[in-house]
Amino acid sequence: MKRLGIIGGLGPMATAYFLQLLTQMSDAETDQEHMEIRMISNPATPDRTKFILGESTDSPLPQMAEAGRTLKDMGAQLLAIPCITAHYFHGELEERTGLKVLNAVEETACYLREREIRSAGIMATDGTIKSGLFQRALERKGIESVIPDKASQRKLMDIIYLDIKAGKTPDAGGFAETAENLRSRGSSVILLACTELSLIKKERLTGAGYLDVMEVLAAKAVEECGSLRPKYRELIT
Repeated sequence: MKRLGIIGGLGPMATAYFLQLLTQMSDAETDQEHMEIRMISNPATPDRTKFILGESTDSPLPQMAEAGRTLKDMGAQLLAIPCITAHYFHGELEERTGLKVLNAVEETACYLREREIRSAGIMATDGTIKSGLFQRALERKGIESVIPDKASQRKLMDIIYLDIKAGKTPDAGGFAETAENLRSRGSSVILLACTELSLIKKERLTGAGYLDVMEVLAAKAVEECGSLRPKYRELIT
């Protein structure tokens, strides 16, 4: 089995949950049957969204690439980043580390296409939305993408940055309003396309019709580095 390297700390709570997902998704009956993991958690990595939006000139790429190279030196054979906005740097990370980096965006688009989903709402950071990562990936698979209106996106960013990243209880009402905005405009599935939002699903504050992108990433990592429990092959709620 391949050894997985995790570039973590972006943010810390999402990284902790990613480790939990890897463990519970693994079809293992003993400690020894679980995958081997190397991890570096560096919360000091510059903010990805601010850099993408041009609000900061402090690129997170050098620190992420350094972490990836260190993980390679530690024996990692495959990399994963439990931060969706960081996928903006995916190609450059592969070039700078010399390792395959799992692509949560592309894996999600493939997952939806295989299940004949025709439209998907995107709940993500401003950086991910502006980069067009999901919009392009979905379009290549013939899937329409729907993004929140400005007011809903503002609420979502507050939930991500002022609530979850700050260790506070997320605004469930604001989350529900954003979801309704996406559904009213044709979304058949809503993507939790920020790893902080995965924590809302973890606390069972979502309902039916959601797909957690971090779960897609975790399931793919387990398939590559171990054995996936069959019940985690279907991830849409």
